Amino acid sequence: MDAAMRVLIAEDDPDSRALLQRILEKERYRVTAADNGRAAWEAFQAAPCPLVITDWLMPQMGGLELCRKIRAAKTSGYVYIILVTAREAKEDLVQAMDAGANDYVTKPYDRGELLARVRSGTRIVELEQQLSEKNRLLSQEQEKSQRLLLSIFPSAVAERLKQDASPIADCVEEATVLFADIHNFAGLAADRSPLQVVGLLKEVFSRFDRLAERFGLEKIKTIGDTYMAASGVPQPRPDHAEAAADLALAMQREMMGFDAGTRVPLRLRIGIDSGPVIAGVIGTARLAYDLWGETVVAAEQVKTYGLPGFIQVTEAAWQRLRDKYILEERGEFFVQGKGAVTTYLLTGRRAAVP
Repeated sequence: MDAAMRVLIAEDDPDSRALLQRILEKERYRVTAADNGRAAWEAFQAAPCPLVITDWLMPQMGGLELCRKIRAAKTSGYVYIILVTAREAKEDLVQAMDAGANDYVTKPYDRGELLARVRSGTRIVELEQQLSEKNRLLSQEQEKSQRLLLSIFPSAVAERLKQDASPIADCVEEATVLFADIHNFAGLAADRSPLQVVGLLKEVFSRFDRLAERFGLEKIKTIGDTYMAASGVPQPRPDHAEAAADLALAMQREMMGFDAGTRVPLRLRIGIDSGPVIAGVIGTARLAYDLWGETVVAAEQVKTYGLPGFIQVTEAAWQRLRDKYILEERGEFFVQGKGAVTTYLLTGRRAAVP
């Protein structure tokens, strides 16, 4: 038995109240006593007790009403209620249980019987508290698992993984893929410690993560100093190319104002392509959400062919962006799976026409 268990007594007879308080305090319960139902209810509201022993008939508020109020109250823990009364009829017992009492003791009560019922209630309260604590810990672990799942997968994919164990493989007809890397990162990292290199990438990619969330793109993965994001997956959107273009421009602006502590400012090479992709989850021990297809290959290659500090897009992306963005033709490059591809440099948005 928990020596610190608190008990609320509601009894209008002063002798019965004093006797009950002495019995319980001798058993090391912490007792709060009230001489009527309303005073007991006010005491319970101020400091809810896990055990309540209440008389049936009391001035201002009876035991049945006190039971109903306690059961209706939104308390943080379980409350065990014992109703004490001289009534012995079966219908009285039914009425007491219907009001919310857990147990019923008739007067004059035997001290041993009363304590046995109190101990029984104590065990139930303690079991409920243990169960509540286990549920709280389980809920915390579930929240951690959910946060971890959402840090690895897009929310829509995470929900599918939780509900269905079948493989996830989707053919997305319209999406835009973006690759970005830091120009000459190997040279910049040469005179830094491993901890400094990781810290620099963490800071840069954290900024990109915030921008990707702002513009509604999904971060797919990072490989070394390369950052990959996609628009239109797993949730389709008609403006997928525009969202990717806006993210690319914002990433370039972010790097202009970023002090990396290097001899020269960090400059990005960004490549963008639009078209169909295959999206799915691969792996067994370490699952990963990834994209495949010619659009992915083209976006990565035009990034590689790109100029430091510029955004290079394919003709497929240019077709979707040319009305709202400023693009300059750069020339043709060979792209695996597509052959010669005309590329363009994305330099900004066109001014809105009034």
